[in-house]
Amino acid sequence: MKRILLASLAGAFAVNGFAAMHGPMMSTSYFPLIDGARYEYVFASGPRLSATAVMHTGQTWAGSTQLAGFHMTATCKPATPCVEDTTDFFRMDADGMRYFGGDGRTAAHVNYMTTLMGPEWLLKNPVSPGTMMGAGMGFQGAESWQAAVSGMHSVAGEQHHMSSYQALALETVTTPAGTFGNALHIREQRGPGYTRDVWYAPGVGMVRWTDDLEEGLLSAFTMPGQPVPPVTRAVEYYHAGLDHYFMTADPAEIDALDTGQLHGWQRTGMGFNVVAGSASTAAGTSTVCRYYGRPGAGLDSHFYSASPEECAAVGRNWPEQWMLESSNVFRVYLPDATTGACPPGTLPIFRAWNRRSDANHRFTMDPHVQSAMMAGGHAAEGYGDPPVAMCSPQ
Repeated sequence: MKRILLASLAGAFAVNGFAAMHGPMMSTSYFPLIDGARYEYVFASGPRLSATAVMHTGQTWAGSTQLAGFHMTATCKPATPCVEDTTDFFRMDADGMRYFGGDGRTAAHVNYMTTLMGPEWLLKNPVSPGTMMGAGMGFQGAESWQAAVSGMHSVAGEQHHMSSYQALALETVTTPAGTFGNALHIREQRGPGYTRDVWYAPGVGMVRWTDDLEEGLLSAFTMPGQPVPPVTRAVEYYHAGLDHYFMTADPAEIDALDTGQLHGWQRTGMGFNVVAGSASTAAGTSTVCRYYGRPGAGLDSHFYSASPEECAAVGRNWPEQWMLESSNVFRVYLPDATTGACPPGTLPIFRAWNRRSDANHRFTMDPHVQSAMMAGGHAAEGYGDPPVAMCSPQ
């Protein structure tokens, strides 16, 4: 990764495309959805100390393709619950940027999933921002637009609301990452009871936001210095009748599970990033094998491993019980075999075994979920202490 000199970058875009402060301007450069772009944030207020977000393009969510996934992981203040992990999906079209939903977990460690079939229109293109009249005097000539939003939230149920936005002004914003001229100030009123102000810097994206809970400030921004391995999302499902977990990154399998072609399976709202299985040259990655446990052997379950030795041992020792479905369903990074530490830029994936004859495993990035599985009688498997089975690209 290479560090961008943000002050120079912001200055390079300061006048490009701006015919006049009051006239229409192209806003498509205000949140460039660049594969592998990395954002570091600190918080001036609220329960979070810092956060890291990485952009991944070419994603699919809620039946929509060619999206950009913005995966943010945060560090909470000591003894303070906060939102630790979220993935939001966006797409920049000719008329602006829309939000399609995402997943994550709340400060109370409740995992959720939002799928918007009527995406939210966050950023209009072109846009005519107003002007700031002065301290305490508000804004003049701010352009506004609305978005009818519809979809499903796994915790809150069906979503049907109207969101409103205003392009208040082009302003100069200073954060720990530098000073950004002509930052586009957008005021969001997203559904009932939630208002947020966001500042987008040209060529960079979100450099500041504030709401009733927190104020986030960009502290660093890096662009990838080399091609980024293609990342896709592994989605987790649960079958209550079997008490089994299953995960897949295959679009055809996801569609079959989501549309009920394979009965009894429901999304848990959880998942994690993996490297697409076709990326056979992705440096530092290992293929993940998948075996199917034959129902005649009392299994009817699936087994995954990123360890070449473990994959080979299953096929060698239990050929009558376990059938190899694929030696490369996707790729992940491997933890250190002694410490369990994941490589820089990756996050730990934990594995829990149900200790039953039907041998089912759950894979999760959420340490609170892993702890709950242990409390329910599962065994942790992997490298190090606590054991880590795989590492997910952030």
